Amino acid sequence: MKVIVTGGSGFIGQRLTAALLARGHQVTVFDHHPPIQGAAFVRVDLMGQELPSELFSDVDAVIHLAGKNIFGHWNEEVKKQIYDSRILSTRGLVSSLANLGRRPEAFISASAVGIYGDRGEEDVDESTTPGGDFLAKVCFDWEKEARAAEDYGVRTVQVRTAPVTGPGGLLAKVTPLYKMGLGGPLGSGRQWFPWVHIQDIVNIYVFVLENRDIRGPVNASSPNLVRNREFSRVLARVLRRPHVFRVPRWAVRLAFGELADVVLASQKVHPSVLTQLGYKFAFPDVRKALENVYR
Repeated sequence: MKVIVTGGSGFIGQRLTAALLARGHQVTVFDHHPPIQGAAFVRVDLMGQELPSELFSDVDAVIHLAGKNIFGHWNEEVKKQIYDSRILSTRGLVSSLANLGRRPEAFISASAVGIYGDRGEEDVDESTTPGGDFLAKVCFDWEKEARAAEDYGVRTVQVRTAPVTGPGGLLAKVTPLYKMGLGGPLGSGRQWFPWVHIQDIVNIYVFVLENRDIRGPVNASSPNLVRNREFSRVLARVLRRPHVFRVPRWAVRLAFGELADVVLASQKVHPSVLTQLGYKFAFPDVRKALENVYR
């Protein structure tokens, strides 16, 4: 297939682009930075602008990953950038499809398990209603913009991604604490912590691209749920560092601002759609997943 990947030079995008190329697909990356060798590159501004129709010539699918990284200290300006980079870019891409004579078969958009908010001990799957915090609203509006492509006969999928175990994302923020011997559970540590290995998130995007019956939201999270304290304990063991200090809620808030509410949220997320469809996780076990990243 001929596939457009927005954000193709990013943490997930680079690996997904490589995987698509390895499977024989043609990939064009829409981004601000050049992608890996083998992919075509178009430097574009995705912020709500309708793009020239020739950019979509003979394109079979669009995989939309672009959006400002959420992991950092949130303030009102950063929150606006997080929201606009997702909602406006998606709106612009979908509106670009309206006047095409031949539209892509699929529009696959990133989303996040953050759409569910803090659910405590509740079991969560793709049918669970959205939460009410800022990130939940971002994800809800993001998915709504992506689903608008259905109006043009385009299959849409929303990949609700859990925190990714890989050399980036949330782990890049917390690993230095562990290496200094200061790592430990966040807050109480009792909160459920959804996660997914970087290889699996790449494989999941390929899976939903190539399985044309898949529509709607898909939870991209490991089937083996752990609480934050268990994830933290395993991470410390893999890094061969102490697991002594509990990071209190106030310290998490000091480091992340309002993002602390997301970091400390309890989300018992089940990948029900993938399980029903027979997807086989490459790294379903948290210890093996973290050993793969760090050893």
